Amino acid sequence: MPDTDPPNASEAIDPWADSAAPVALSRRERAVVLARIEALMEFWGITVDDLLAPTPEPETPPPPAGPLPVKYRHPVTGDTWDGQGPHPDWLRRALLQEGLRVDELKPVEALPPTSEAG
Repeated sequence: MPDTDPPNASEAIDPWADSAAPVALSRRERAVVLARIEALMEFWGITVDDLLAPTPEPETPPPPAGPLPVKYRHPVTGDTWDGQGPHPDWLRRALLQEGLRVDELKPVEALPPTSEAG
């Protein structure tokens, strides 16, 4: 049965470890590094042509349709935040100065249902 783990590259020399000083390899070290690269290429099915081909631009996901749902709502002022971007000042004040807890800032529709005894 073929080995399903990628070859271990832990002994390989890291070319990015110190970009200011290029590493001079002995013939033996170079042979080890090349063998490791070839083994990794074989494991992942990468060919020399793949390496020479232009790198495609990564696909960016489409923006979400419509506004994001509210994650936090101030119970008194009604200020809201969808959780994207930096924390708004009202949220910092509510947590640090007003003493509110995070669960008190969750909108009612986002809280899990409570089971009532009875």
